[in-house]
Amino acid sequence: MAEIIMVGAGIMFAILFAFILFIFIIFLISKFKEKQYPEIKPAVSIIIPCYNEEKNIASCMDSIKNADYPKEKTEIIVVDDGSTDKTWEILAKYGNIKLFKQSHKGKSEALNLGTKIAKHDLILTIDADTIIDKNCIKEIVKPFADKEVAAASGSCKVSNKNSLIGMFQNVEYHYNNLIRSSFSKVFGNCVWFFGFLACYRKDVLKQIGLFKKDSMTEDMDISLEIKKAGYRTINAEKAIGCTTAPDTLSGLYRQRARWWTGGLQALIKNKELFTAKSSPSILFLFINHFWWTLYALISLPIIIYQVHYWLPNNGSIALFAYLFRWFTLLGPVWVIYKIPVWGISFYSFFGVLSGLITAILIILAANMFKDRVKFKNAFAIFFYFPYTIVLNIIITISLLKYSFLKKRYFIGE
Repeated sequence: MAEIIMVGAGIMFAILFAFILFIFIIFLISKFKEKQYPEIKPAVSIIIPCYNEEKNIASCMDSIKNADYPKEKTEIIVVDDGSTDKTWEILAKYGNIKLFKQSHKGKSEALNLGTKIAKHDLILTIDADTIIDKNCIKEIVKPFADKEVAAASGSCKVSNKNSLIGMFQNVEYHYNNLIRSSFSKVFGNCVWFFGFLACYRKDVLKQIGLFKKDSMTEDMDISLEIKKAGYRTINAEKAIGCTTAPDTLSGLYRQRARWWTGGLQALIKNKELFTAKSSPSILFLFINHFWWTLYALISLPIIIYQVHYWLPNNGSIALFAYLFRWFTLLGPVWVIYKIPVWGISFYSFFGVLSGLITAILIILAANMFKDRVKFKNAFAIFFYFPYTIVLNIIITISLLKYSFLKKRYFIGE
């Protein structure tokens, strides 16, 4: 039985390594594939949906007002989704914006209302807790010089990265940005589409029936529907927005439960995209999401078994050192250091390489987005493995919970 479990662990880590190695190869290829878009400055309708955002809306509005983009080519539409705090009062202080209020119908309805009102051909949606860079609008509209591109999504950075959970999300977001940018450059199609900062062609949105409420992740759903309609979605790497990430474990759970189960909903709903003729980015999106779902379900018991299998029994210091190596970046380094003594084990070899390559990619991603590897980043990278275990536990719990829900989407998110 023990041998079967250990072989299973080896296979699981081998598949994990194949995924991470593939990402690394795509990243390397992307360094030679960057497409240069011409400078264009089309008219843009900026839509900000908000619900109880009194803490964030002013910073969001100020960043938009200060953007380096012709003011005569923009209109700002804010749709208050029935806020019960001071969001409306704060917004009322801003001039030259269009303010609308609706009962609490959810983000999709707020986006749809803003889209119907918008007078320009490009729709830029920005979450109310997002602060955009000065050049963000300029960068996110560039891909629309290509008529096949119907949507572009910006790069996401964490604004509140000083909390413990924020540190880990900061490096995680950099890593995700690197993957999105790499696939977009190499295959001409985005992998994950982040709606916190996204730009769309209005006529395409209307063609596919605008944003839907039958998924927890309206942004992934709309990007897949755009692809079904025969258009491409692009990651605009240099269009950067800083968003407020959850700073508590309960907040992280709510966010990731919605993201993961909503992602599965959107993929199943648009499953006809999963064909041999689809873009490699789309194929990777499907395979990656379902693989990580399976990995989340089976990895924790296997990891627990592996930890117990080699557990030392020669004192508390040895036990602490063993566990410290297991759950930090020191572990892969230590295993490589011990190869002359232990040899190469199929059971751990691929897991070790996966950890090292992931750490290298995260460091490269932080550098790519000009976030120096200071102590907080180094700490998050060093202890990143336990953070991934937490995320996998969240995925597992959310999937179990979701399977018993009668109502399987949130209109209020």
